Amino acid sequence: MTARFLRAIAPLAFVLAAPAAAKAPERPKLIVALVVDQFAADLFERYRPTYTGGLKRLANGLTFVNGFQSHSGTETCPGHSTILTGRHPASTGIVANTWYDRASGKSVYCVNLPGADPSVRGPMNLRADTLGTWLKASEPRAQVVSVSGKDRAAIMLAGHHADAVYWWDGEGGFTTASTAGPVTPQVTRLADAFDKSTFAGWRTAPPLLWPRNIPHRCVAMEKPERFGEVSLSGHLPPDAAAVGPADKAFDDQLHVSPLLDRLTLDFAARAVTARHLGKGPAIDLLAVSLSATDYVGHRYGKGGPEMCAQVAALDQALGDFFARLDALKVPYVVALTADHGSSDAPERAAREGAAGAHRIDGRALLRSLNSHLKQTFALAADPIKSVETQELIVVTGDPALDVRVRNEAASWLRTQPDVVQVLTRDEIAAAAPREGTAPDKLTMAERFHESFDPARSGDVFIVFPPNTSTINPRAPGQAIAGHGSPWDYDRRVPILFWWPGAGAQPVSRPIETVDIAPTLAAIAGVRTPRLDGRCLPEVTDCVEAAAARH
Repeated sequence: MTARFLRAIAPLAFVLAAPAAAKAPERPKLIVALVVDQFAADLFERYRPTYTGGLKRLANGLTFVNGFQSHSGTETCPGHSTILTGRHPASTGIVANTWYDRASGKSVYCVNLPGADPSVRGPMNLRADTLGTWLKASEPRAQVVSVSGKDRAAIMLAGHHADAVYWWDGEGGFTTASTAGPVTPQVTRLADAFDKSTFAGWRTAPPLLWPRNIPHRCVAMEKPERFGEVSLSGHLPPDAAAVGPADKAFDDQLHVSPLLDRLTLDFAARAVTARHLGKGPAIDLLAVSLSATDYVGHRYGKGGPEMCAQVAALDQALGDFFARLDALKVPYVVALTADHGSSDAPERAAREGAAGAHRIDGRALLRSLNSHLKQTFALAADPIKSVETQELIVVTGDPALDVRVRNEAASWLRTQPDVVQVLTRDEIAAAAPREGTAPDKLTMAERFHESFDPARSGDVFIVFPPNTSTINPRAPGQAIAGHGSPWDYDRRVPILFWWPGAGAQPVSRPIETVDIAPTLAAIAGVRTPRLDGRCLPEVTDCVEAAAARH
């Protein structure tokens, strides 16, 4: 047998050898794709014994405890771009939340264009189709609706051909844009009515940003903390949360509270009813990204009482959401994952035994690097720009000099005590993983390769030590913790599938978020293009799906 033939049959052999799938609904009428922003696998597992609502339901389905966002660019936009496309960021083109556009010399937001009006938000930078597009190709009457607390999350899940795309836009409530999807009376009427009733209700009775029934286990975690130059009381609800809708700080506090997720799920449930999702002749798709865990994680870290209370509130909000779906008597399938993981604030991580946990002054490192390069090459201006934490862009105006500066920058960085590894764009471009390499076995270069795009990625890539952070909070309200590294705590996420009768089935083998889209496509019986991900045979009949593709 030839090597080419062996490569061709490898996916089929894997499918035939895999465990039998729990029986999915013969033909679900609605697919619900849920993303919990910054829901690290260890966070899901830490609170798993406490779930009583929607997370308990999902945890009693098929749980892939070793799910991975395989790439290094563990941020919101790249992570969301993998989930319903089945492609890594290197293929979707969404390499970061923001990247440097060499042609214009400007930073580009992932759902915007260089120099464009900020209101021009849409999937123009996304180079891959999504599950919604495949559903519509199979049956044009299929509906695709996407809702999130963040524009980039809603847009990446929706793709290019959605029927309605909504996100929470500060003080205005849920909104959309003609560049993201249709702006028809049907689309805008739903958001306008929801926003109007919501804000009217808040004027009558200010909302609770944090629920009254905070679990005792979370209250027991309260204690004052200091992170960088910021002190937190550790109180629940957080001290700053005692604001009303008329206060200038209200929108900020709403974002870092459980209320944002409850609003998002409430609006999503209303969209299901208003558009009769699951009631038509085709299989519909509802994509919902829940943003509060990310905002809470950045503001308070994932190891304190605030995150404990957030996860408990999310569990209850999801339970209420599923109850509303159940009442519609529509057969549906749910998949839940995260766009990336996270690390805790290094001060708390160090106290809990994380080796080497500390903060790194990334700005000081960049200043020193530029100073060295200017002196070495007699340059008048800084030759290095940094759009994202670990990616450096060389800008001298001279391509030949760019290469010399890049190589010198890499050499200098390798001598720095807080740098574990330095990779150049040439090294990363050449580091394509071998087919079938498990996501937990990828080298650092291979992880960067999975989110490398020659036109959009940087020139020099830095790997800082695990458990470190380049976030340095100096004032209340600034982030104390984050993500974005290639280490597994930022890459590892839960991947859960549920439907009535799925049955509890934990699966330990490592899989990737790019496996979700082909699996949902197989459940729906729709054709897909060539993807980076593979259908999961524990979930559905992948042999039949593969035969349909070919």
